[in-house]
Amino acid sequence: MRLQMPFMEQRDVTMVHVAAADENRGRVVLRLASAAPHRVAVEAALRVARAYQASLESIYVEDQALLDLAAHTDAHEISLCGRDRRSVSAAVLMRQFAYAAREAERRVAPMARLADIPYRARTLRDTPVHALNRACAEAGPWNVIAFADPVSARERDDLLGFIREVSDVTGFVIVAPSAARVHGPVVVVVEDSDRLLQLLRIADRLAAEAGETIHVLLAGTTEVQSADMADVARITLAQRTDIGVTVMASHDDTDVVAEAVRGLAPGFLIGRAGRALLPLDGSWGSLTRTLDCPLFIAR
Repeated sequence: MRLQMPFMEQRDVTMVHVAAADENRGRVVLRLASAAPHRVAVEAALRVARAYQASLESIYVEDQALLDLAAHTDAHEISLCGRDRRSVSAAVLMRQFAYAAREAERRVAPMARLADIPYRARTLRDTPVHALNRACAEAGPWNVIAFADPVSARERDDLLGFIREVSDVTGFVIVAPSAARVHGPVVVVVEDSDRLLQLLRIADRLAAEAGETIHVLLAGTTEVQSADMADVARITLAQRTDIGVTVMASHDDTDVVAEAVRGLAPGFLIGRAGRALLPLDGSWGSLTRTLDCPLFIAR
């Protein structure tokens, strides 16, 4: 069942906060993992920073586990095709890390300057999870972590690990390999009525920053639950005729949600992990294959 409905405004009580630059209580942390960060991923991080008047800090992690592995004399690097094999030393790996960090920062810095966002860059040597935990704890508790490289099938488990294990974070921003835009309607996927206000507050920030419209996708598991969610939304929202609403039943099918999202052509998507949008078992390949805008995952 899908219904198009104009909805109304609300006074809210829940929120996802990102510390403003002058609060010194958090910021947008851009996790760099390669020499060539994805342009849309960086633009999404800057857009979140601008929406919350926050600063941006890029973190390149020299993975200690890889350095420990390279210290063994029998460590080898195997090409993706499996035909080439060569020895790897810690010294070579360190040079590769330094090059990647330098190149990534060289690409991010002018984008931050153009966006008038306070920016600094640094490198940490640790495991990625520990490094991000350290970085967020230093300034927390109101940080958002944005990933500068696309999340594909290989990185899904890493992302889920970050969501579970990194503290002092109010949200994560990711892009899929197909990401091509950061402007367009801000689409909010609501799978639990209790989270409507929280997610809508994020949407209000992002939409106001860029002058975009907001569309709420109420995705209950069943038709009955979806209808109940629509009733709750009618009561919760007051005089908010600027928001479009679609009501649907997902039947906990990620493909169904991904198709509904694709049809709304968002410029930014907002939702939470744990249900049909982003199951915690990582079975969201259809979304990462088709999503061509950033996704804000609220805690």
